[in-house]
Amino acid sequence: MPQINRSSLGGYLVHIYTASSLIFITLGIQWVLEGHFRLALLAIAFTIIIDATDGTLARRYRVKETAAGVDGALLDNIVDYLSYVVLPMVFMMQAEMFLTPVTMWVALVMFTSAFGFSKTTAKLANEGFFVGFPSYWNIMIFYLFLLNTPPILNTALAVFFSLLVFIPIRFLYVSRLPRGRWLHVVLGSIWGVFCLVALGLDAGAWRSALLYLSLIYPIYYTLHSLQLNIRHQVERRSNLAKQ
Repeated sequence: MPQINRSSLGGYLVHIYTASSLIFITLGIQWVLEGHFRLALLAIAFTIIIDATDGTLARRYRVKETAAGVDGALLDNIVDYLSYVVLPMVFMMQAEMFLTPVTMWVALVMFTSAFGFSKTTAKLANEGFFVGFPSYWNIMIFYLFLLNTPPILNTALAVFFSLLVFIPIRFLYVSRLPRGRWLHVVLGSIWGVFCLVALGLDAGAWRSALLYLSLIYPIYYTLHSLQLNIRHQVERRSNLAKQ
């Protein structure tokens, strides 16, 4: 009886772990259609946890070598598009969070995000960046729904961030950051705990306060991204001046 190659087994188990997000995506869509929106947000939270950890596991088990029969990058993009874009847009349609015509705004987000995921320059993994808005609709939906923001604001944000997909601003790719990664991991973990606790609370002052407090990390993430963007532009202009 042939022996099982442990390295290959580990690599394929990582692929299965990535694909397991599809279970929560399916549950999320079902719960959205049934009107169980907070349960759907919980399903989205599980997809975020899986996505935040599968890349580290993929590098740990060298899936490109040990499980080369599956294109891990392609699998990851398919799963991420469904969890980052499709599920949140189904959520926003069903919860009536956009101005009418709702389908136009949903189609806009899905259209621009599809190009964002398929751009060859979408990721600068070696440098630790995404280029253009990385379709964080799964995170935005959490705040927009629980804070009960008005449809006009939700629609304006959808248009703005859809356009931002095509603007070459760099956003941090935390799991690939060469420096400062662990600060983001710690702050991001605290952020996740705050969000889950807020999800478990009924609407009121405590939930709103916790949600606004949790925004500290997204704000820090954005400011850090902008700081590194400015540094990149300064270095680029300096190099051009030397030529």
